[in-house]
Amino acid sequence: MIRISSASLTSSLPVSNRIDLTITRSVVAGCLAAAPWLVASTFALIAGASGKHWMYALAPVTLAGALYQYRLNGLLAGNAAVLALHQDMGTLYARLGNGQTLAVSARPSSRINSKFALLKLQPVASRSSSYPVVLLSGGWIAGNVSEDQFRRLRMWLRLGRAQQSFE
Repeated sequence: MIRISSASLTSSLPVSNRIDLTITRSVVAGCLAAAPWLVASTFALIAGASGKHWMYALAPVTLAGALYQYRLNGLLAGNAAVLALHQDMGTLYARLGNGQTLAVSARPSSRINSKFALLKLQPVASRSSSYPVVLLSGGWIAGNVSEDQFRRLRMWLRLGRAQQSFE
């Protein structure tokens, strides 16, 4: 006869589901943020070369948009750059480049994957502005966030704010 016993493993260390995500500078994140603007610029240049000469006027505007998004999401430069995300009491907060911390929510247009997230964050108190954020977890490319904290944020966003801690 085989005796089976069950044991409960406990730890004296506190278990925390708190999300404290610091975003670091990343060339790859900047390039991903600038990609739609670069595609638009390429289209404007090709259309201009094929006879629609007025499309050349759009190229500088789209290149400026690409540069702005690269600075904002890649270099984390500017007042509207999101430098960190943290979750407390069921609310997500974003720390901006100007030092301000805002309660935000991820818009439905945000995209989340196992290795990256393209978030459109909107302040809870205001509907006038939004903050785009590119988060890359480590792997085959250098990430701009910690893998563990990224996983926690991803699960919190997917399961929603109703997720409870099982401590």
